[in-house]
Amino acid sequence: MLQITTGQKIGPFEIRGFLGRGAFAQVFSAIDSNNRRVALKLGDESGGGRFLRRFREITSERSPTGLSPDETPAEAMFLDPSQGARAEILDSSEVDQLLWREAKLLESAGGNGFPEFYGVEEVEDRPVIVMEEIDGGSLRDRIRSLEGVKLSWFIQVAKTLEMVQELGWECHGDIKPENILVRRDESIVLIDPTPSLDRTDLCITTPWYNPFLQRSQKSDAQSIATILYELFCGALPFEQVPFRYAGCTIAKDLQEDYDLMMSLFLSFPRPRELNPRSPVEFDRMIYRAMADPNYGLVELRNDMQEFLLKNQ
Repeated sequence: MLQITTGQKIGPFEIRGFLGRGAFAQVFSAIDSNNRRVALKLGDESGGGRFLRRFREITSERSPTGLSPDETPAEAMFLDPSQGARAEILDSSEVDQLLWREAKLLESAGGNGFPEFYGVEEVEDRPVIVMEEIDGGSLRDRIRSLEGVKLSWFIQVAKTLEMVQELGWECHGDIKPENILVRRDESIVLIDPTPSLDRTDLCITTPWYNPFLQRSQKSDAQSIATILYELFCGALPFEQVPFRYAGCTIAKDLQEDYDLMMSLFLSFPRPRELNPRSPVEFDRMIYRAMADPNYGLVELRNDMQEFLLKNQ
């Protein structure tokens, strides 16, 4: 990635500071000649891979050169039909392709539940997404600071995801606390949608929030359910995600092993077992989001809305 410093010019924009990073890109705050604040997203030279953390310093705060302990970068998961999933690293051309496609997704969303899209600059033949800088913090920030989290925010997330599906999006693909921003007026903005690279053997996501490595509305519902579990219990519902067989054709001699693995995964402790104050309704919602193929975003949103109405 380009070495970015405060005061540096990128096209008509002046860098003012660092906002955050993921596995594939970094985001900087900038202003234009009219002092309009924007966010610039630039691709790394490579990205993804579960060993990315080993090559960077672990820091207590967000910085361009390190990862804070609570960041969970997405990974490029390659799905081998015989060996299952493995994390790999994308090169700069693949990272750039992701950014161009993300730009098209943001443009199609028109600022509805996503940052307003302003355009793409090209620097040294690489794309830089120019978009609205959100005045607020992430859901991860809220969790870390022990601030209150509202169920209505998750209903907003589900409605936004349903809306973009109507625009032709396959899914967001990487719903997690870092990618849910809360504005000062408590409206919700989603960031970092993961576009498809038109490959059935590749899933770009954060496995701990997309345990079956799917690209579908169902995977977004499972991500929301995983975050809800984390909020109620202070931990994820599993220590290891069951992506060993993701994308595989299950041979007969492996079927018993596969069924056992899935039964163990879906036997995760229910929220009320770990937190007696957790509403019993969410035991059912979270389990069905994980286990029932017919329970997706719409069903989860309806159940959350019904619970909210009953408990206002």
